[in-house]
Amino acid sequence: MTADTLAPPAPPTENPQVAQARREALAAMRPPSKMGIICIDITNKCDLGCSNCTRLLVNQDKLWDMTPENFRAALRSLEGYPGTIAIIGGNPCMHPKFAQLCRIFVEEVPDKRQRGLWTNNVFKHAEISKETFGVFNLNPHNSKRGVASLAPLKDLGWYYEGHSDHSSLLAAVQDLYEPAEMWERIGRCDINQNWSASIVQVRGELKAYFCEVAASFDLARGGTHGKDVVPGWWRAPFAAFHDQVDRFCPGCGVPAKVKGHLDHEEIDTYSRTNADLAEKSAVKKKRKVQEVDRATFQSVEEKPVTLYSPNLYRKGPPIFVVTPYHTESLDMLRRCHDSVMAQQVEANVTHIMVADGHARPEIDAWNVIHIRLPREHGDNGNTPRAVGSVVAQTNGAEYIAFLDADNWYYPEHLASLLEGQRQTGASVLCAWRDFYDPQGRRLAMTEVDEDNLTHVDTSCLMLHSSVFELTEIWSRMPKKLSPVCDRIFYFGVRHRKYMSGFTRKRTVGFTTLYTSHYNSLGLPVPANGKAIPLDDIMAYLTSVEGVRETVNRLGFWPLSV
Repeated sequence: MTADTLAPPAPPTENPQVAQARREALAAMRPPSKMGIICIDITNKCDLGCSNCTRLLVNQDKLWDMTPENFRAALRSLEGYPGTIAIIGGNPCMHPKFAQLCRIFVEEVPDKRQRGLWTNNVFKHAEISKETFGVFNLNPHNSKRGVASLAPLKDLGWYYEGHSDHSSLLAAVQDLYEPAEMWERIGRCDINQNWSASIVQVRGELKAYFCEVAASFDLARGGTHGKDVVPGWWRAPFAAFHDQVDRFCPGCGVPAKVKGHLDHEEIDTYSRTNADLAEKSAVKKKRKVQEVDRATFQSVEEKPVTLYSPNLYRKGPPIFVVTPYHTESLDMLRRCHDSVMAQQVEANVTHIMVADGHARPEIDAWNVIHIRLPREHGDNGNTPRAVGSVVAQTNGAEYIAFLDADNWYYPEHLASLLEGQRQTGASVLCAWRDFYDPQGRRLAMTEVDEDNLTHVDTSCLMLHSSVFELTEIWSRMPKKLSPVCDRIFYFGVRHRKYMSGFTRKRTVGFTTLYTSHYNSLGLPVPANGKAIPLDDIMAYLTSVEGVRETVNRLGFWPLSV
C-alpha cells in the first residue's frame, strides 16, 4: 500500500440527505476563475516550523524547488487571469534562484499590481522584492529575524504583527461531524471562500489544485491528483475539480474549525484520518502532535480560519464600504466583495452589501453585513446606499466608501485614499477609474470631466466622518435624478464647499454599459447597453417642479453649482 492510498476519495453516498448536502456544497464553492488570487508554490523550504502550517511542510518527505522553466510555464498558463498571482512556499525567498524567478515574473506578467509575494522573511531580497511585486502578504510570525527583514516592506501590503493562531489542518472534518453537516461545512470553507487555488511542482511536473490546502495534502502524501497545468486551466468550471473536492475536503480540518495552537508552539492537532501524517512527523522529525476526536475537540466557530492574526485588522481606522446590489450575477457580486477583502490597507475594513429587493442568500455566508430590503426602489442604488450609510455610522465608521456591485477595487485603492487624506486634510477623498467592458476587457478611454476633477464616480468616493451628513443626499435625491446620482452627489459636495482630495490614481475597475463610451471608441454596444436620459433630466431640472423639489429636498439647485 502506498502512502497515497491512505486518503482515497470520499465514496459515493446513497443517503439522499447527504447526496443533497454534497450537491449544495459543490454549488456554493468557488472555481479558480472566481478567486481573486491564484498562488504558485515555488518551494517547500522554510526557516520556521509553525503549528498546523497550511502548507503541511513538516509532513513532506523531501525538499524541492520549482524550476525556472516550470515557473515560466505556470505563469503562461494564467494568461488572461485578472487577479493577483502570488508566489508562496515554504518561504519563496529561500528559493535558490529567487532573483531569476523575479525577472521571469516581470517578463511574463507586465502589470506589477498583479504580482504578489507571500513571505515571512525576505532575507537579502528586500530591494528586488520592492521592484518586482505590487502585492505583499507579510507575516514574520513574530520572529525577530523576520520582523527585521520585512521592515522595509511593512507599509507596502498586508503585514501581520505578533504571533499567529493556526487552526488545525489534520483534524479531519469527516472524523468530527456527521456526513450531511460535513458537506454543509465544506460548502462554506474559509479557504475556498477567502483564499486561493494553487499551482505546485510534483515530481518535476506542474499540477493545479482548486485549493492551496488540497495541494498541501497531495504533496504530503506523495500524490499526483492535480490537474495538468495547460493554458487556461483556471477557466475550467468547478465540475472539473469535483474529484479533488471528494478526495481532499473530507479529510481536511479547515471546515471543522478546530482550535489549534500559536505558531511558535510547533504543535500539530490531528484526528484519526490523518494519523499517518501526524505519527510519521512525530517519529521522523520529533514533531509534537495532539490527537482529538468528537469528544475532545474544541471549535473556533467565531472567527474564520483564515483570520489567523487579528493584529492585521485592528490597525488603522474603521472603514465601511457600502455596496447596493440588484440583479447582478453572483460571480459579479463575488468579484466586488473579494476586491474589498483584498484591500492592502492598515484599517479595519467592513463590507456592507444591501439587496435592493433581490437578496442572494449565498451572501449570508460571506464576511459581510448583509442587509435585505424587501422590495426594489428603482433609484439606481440610492436607497440602499442611504441605508448602508446609516448602518456604517451606527457601527462606528470613521470612513464610508462606496462600491457599486458591477465594479471592483484594485488592492491599493483604500490605502491610496487614506494617504490622500493624510497629505491634504480633505474630508472627501476621490480616485479615478479604469473602464472595462462586460467581458472584463480594459477599454482605452478616460472621461474628461473626471480627469478635470469636476466629476467623481460613486465607486471612487470615500467620506470622512466629519462630512457624513452628505450621505443624506442619497435618500433625499428626487428619483428622476437617479440616473446621474453620482453627479448630483458631487454637486452636493461642492455646494457645501467641502474640500476634496484627489489621488489622481486609477484604482477602481468600472464596468461600463454606456452607449456613448462604445460609440466614442467605435466599438459595438453591449446588448444591455444604456444611455443617460439627459433631455428628460434637463427638462426636469429647468422646470418649476424641478427647481422647487431639488431646493426643498437637497438644499440646492444642481444647475447653480
